[in-house]
Amino acid sequence: MAPPQVIDPPIDAAADFHRSLREHEHALRDLALRLCRNPADAGDLLQDTFERALQRRAQYQPGTNLRAWLCTILHHLFLDRCRARVRGPEHASLDEVALPAPEPAAEPAWAALTRDDVVAAVERLEPDFRRVYQLHSLEGVPYQEIAARLGIPKATVGTRLARARRKLRDLLLPARAADESHP
Repeated sequence: MAPPQVIDPPIDAAADFHRSLREHEHALRDLALRLCRNPADAGDLLQDTFERALQRRAQYQPGTNLRAWLCTILHHLFLDRCRARVRGPEHASLDEVALPAPEPAAEPAWAALTRDDVVAAVERLEPDFRRVYQLHSLEGVPYQEIAARLGIPKATVGTRLARARRKLRDLLLPARAADESHP
């Protein structure tokens, strides 16, 4: 009778790969410290190296130099970080950035206008512009209905409204600026 055959338990490839990574941790940490010159950055680089190695484990060819493969990954990640640093600063959280308080804005010229100023300016508009402006801006009538009421194309309503607004701005804002210059 043949002696019983001893069967080794199956080797867990993932666990074996993890162990192999840990065997090279000290050498990789030393390399990361030499490159980064900062323990915190070196730790981040080492962590990213292990993460990348685990993601690309299938690309590693067993029997080749694992340390060289890991050092290559670490070096490439370091170069990527250097390139990113040259391109510009990383995005910071708005909570971490001190933003200057906005300068108090001067009161806009239109803020001091009274209702009487606006009514007087509207009365100075040409009758066609005044009617379109009153219907749309004061009564809230849509363009299509204004066009139907006045018997004009819808595009003409838009043109007259734009010209009325421009004329009102010209009438109201210079008057306000003149008032401010003569206290």
